[in-house]
Amino acid sequence: MADEAVVLIIDDDEAVRGAFRRVLQGAGFNVLEADDGDSGLALCAKRAPGVVFVDLRMPKMDGLAVLDAMKIKHPDTPVVVISGQGNMNDAIEALRHGAWDFVSKPAENELLVRAARRAMERFSLLRKNCEYSEILRLTNERLSVALDELRSDEQAARQLQFQLLPKDGLRMGGLSCFRLLYPSQFLSGDFLDYFPLGSRFAGLYLADVAGHGAASAFVTAILTTLIGKYRDALHWRDDEIILHPSHLLDSLDQDLRSLSVPKHVTLFYAVIDLQTGKLVYGNAGAFPFPFLKHGNDVIEIESAGRPLNLPGRGHFGMGEVQLSVGDRLLLISDGVLDLKAKHTYRSQRDTIINLFGQASGIQEIADSLGLANSPLSDDVAILFARWEEDHA
Repeated sequence: MADEAVVLIIDDDEAVRGAFRRVLQGAGFNVLEADDGDSGLALCAKRAPGVVFVDLRMPKMDGLAVLDAMKIKHPDTPVVVISGQGNMNDAIEALRHGAWDFVSKPAENELLVRAARRAMERFSLLRKNCEYSEILRLTNERLSVALDELRSDEQAARQLQFQLLPKDGLRMGGLSCFRLLYPSQFLSGDFLDYFPLGSRFAGLYLADVAGHGAASAFVTAILTTLIGKYRDALHWRDDEIILHPSHLLDSLDQDLRSLSVPKHVTLFYAVIDLQTGKLVYGNAGAFPFPFLKHGNDVIEIESAGRPLNLPGRGHFGMGEVQLSVGDRLLLISDGVLDLKAKHTYRSQRDTIINLFGQASGIQEIADSLGLANSPLSDDVAILFARWEEDHA
């Protein structure tokens, strides 16, 4: 692996090498030197520098020949060409042979250092993109395996789907999250997840794919992979889409359309600042609305919006709330509304609010609703979160 702190200078002029060495060492680089192309290539193979400066005109092996050899032997190493004439034809020819940049002699100190840093920054970005591409490839392979297993064996698929669920009781700073999932068949079209986003933020969501059973479960697997892609993008490329609910919902909507997924998805997604307790959310048609218990009061976080993967230009619901120590958050999918189908939504809502206001935890809510013992006509997912003091 290349050492990004090491610069190799290949130039037959000892005075030029010395001048370059002093400038680059003063900027914090470790400098290696070679007086011809052959010894420079040998040193490059031995030490793997982060960037190579090569003189365009040298006896025996000139800079263009070095460039050609570097493309074969060290294709990922940035090469900056040095020319004493500095004309446009030299620059164009060097770039055709694979040079990353071009500087003229005598080079100003600032320009020389800037060329080294620019080449290394570009190299670092390309390396991260390669790593990110490999992660995506492995993720797609895992998704393919997961879908194959779902198709071949429903029981194995059920186990796989539950293995994708986050750890029950996961604590991230002052946020503790709990979950329950009750499929109406072997597989669930409802799904939920929560996860850290770096050291400062946490994300959580509850999704409901239209319908239930295997076809809807396939979509939950796709959705999990897509969201995982944006989590990886934050880690590997500092791409902050996952930190902004509005941007994530827009991106997921486009992803599902491009994949020609045949079902629409409702999804509530929130990001919590673990330092301040600020919760920013986006709602793509999720209903019932989430419930927030603040002190002795339970309120609905009303945030209507259109589902994902539906035609039209309707907006997603957006908003934010400030969590205080002791606050509780409840997300529950619409399958709970089918438990007492003859009741009005207002009475069902009042029942949930009453249960949430009195219950100490997620299992007590589920038991009071009779989820474990009732035949279900639709899947039910519950996500329960507590905001407490962070004693870490």
